[in-house]
Amino acid sequence: MSKQSKRRITLDLPEEFIALCASDQVEPEFVLRGFIADLCGLMNWQANPRTDGYSSNGSDERMYAQQYYERVGYPYWHKPLD
Repeated sequence: MSKQSKRRITLDLPEEFIALCASDQVEPEFVLRGFIADLCGLMNWQANPRTDGYSSNGSDERMYAQQYYERVGYPYWHKPLD
């Protein structure tokens, strides 16, 4: 991925999410990076490590992230109905 295709956003996180992460002693950034990596199938191979901190948590996690994304309907929001 080229540096030009990266996008930085600022997101206000709800207190409930921050509290959940705190109760599990995990940083919110780590949770969000993990979900994004699982959804996009981003692998962090030892032979070719990623420098951006994204790494999938495993095949089941990738499957469930994709199922969540599709179940919510994100892929279909802007597609015309036939």
